[in-house]
Amino acid sequence: MKAIAFYLPQYHVIPENEAIYGKGFTEWDNVRAARPLFAGHEQPQFPHPSVGFYDLLDEAFLVRQHALAYQFGVTGFCYYYYNIAGRRLLEKPLEIILRSRDIRNDFCLCWAHVSWYDNRQGRQAVFLPQVYDAAQAARLAEDLLPYFEHPRHLAVEGRPLFLFWAPERLPHVRLYADTLREAAHKRGFPGVFLLGVEAYAASHPDQWGLDGMLEFAPDWRPENQVSGPDEQPRRMDYARTLQFMCGKPVPPYLRLRSTFPGWDNTPRRGRNGLACVGASPELFRESLTFLAAYTRRILPPALQYVFINAWNEWGEGCHIEPDARHGFAYLRAVMSALAQAEAMPAPAVSCR
Repeated sequence: MKAIAFYLPQYHVIPENEAIYGKGFTEWDNVRAARPLFAGHEQPQFPHPSVGFYDLLDEAFLVRQHALAYQFGVTGFCYYYYNIAGRRLLEKPLEIILRSRDIRNDFCLCWAHVSWYDNRQGRQAVFLPQVYDAAQAARLAEDLLPYFEHPRHLAVEGRPLFLFWAPERLPHVRLYADTLREAAHKRGFPGVFLLGVEAYAASHPDQWGLDGMLEFAPDWRPENQVSGPDEQPRRMDYARTLQFMCGKPVPPYLRLRSTFPGWDNTPRRGRNGLACVGASPELFRESLTFLAAYTRRILPPALQYVFINAWNEWGEGCHIEPDARHGFAYLRAVMSALAQAEAMPAPAVSCR
């Protein structure tokens, strides 16, 4: 059983962000500016003093960060991968991570393929538009092959694991899937194992030419909203959201599971954001324990993965990286849940 945490590489300066948000901008600017917007609102959320407001171009910090994750059972990361019309963005931390001999965490990539928007409160203007066509699919495949060949890249029965964010919003998704598979075959792989992230809606992977889907957390439902219709920001109940997610029936297709430690994107969205209330390390541990048991029972040995959203989404209040309020409690919850999973019997089935 592996815990795979989504990882945001936004914590360093790039010219594209500076052009929109100002000189020196990183995600930490949003985090530092956060303020409580309702009674009991747990903002701002700052990293633990041992973590600090880091710069992901600092190799020594990256080594410490990954060692901390590994120590507590987060032995794999799913790094967000940004390729906008053939233009790589936020790639430098990943380059440092993959060339380091002191980092041993496994990894896969999730292509966050959508155009980049101005995310300042109330603004939705595109400033880096995506392009979807056959030429871009070929360029994407060529860029990904060196990652697939890295010795720490996760693979399912020899096939590199790769995720498409929200495939229903990816034009020509079958073209991209076929292009990736063909390029991988030419490089000597038996293929690529492609998952679609159910970021907005559940759907059968066959619809997109994929091998399976990944449940995205949180999966909001209107009935779990606890704020009034005119209250801002909207607020969702954490426990009820987890209860709904854990109660989902087994779908008629291959779907991996995920959970989340909390959610609050008001640092990015202000009163237009959405926050969950009642989150706790214990509830998170219970959900991860349940999903680990589900994974043992339902998914084949080659797919004994539980995903966590996220390691470091500080601007969305969604992080298991230690913070000033809870310390290392969420990481201890991961370790506890995985220890319990180790005692579960493994399924006697094979991957399709």
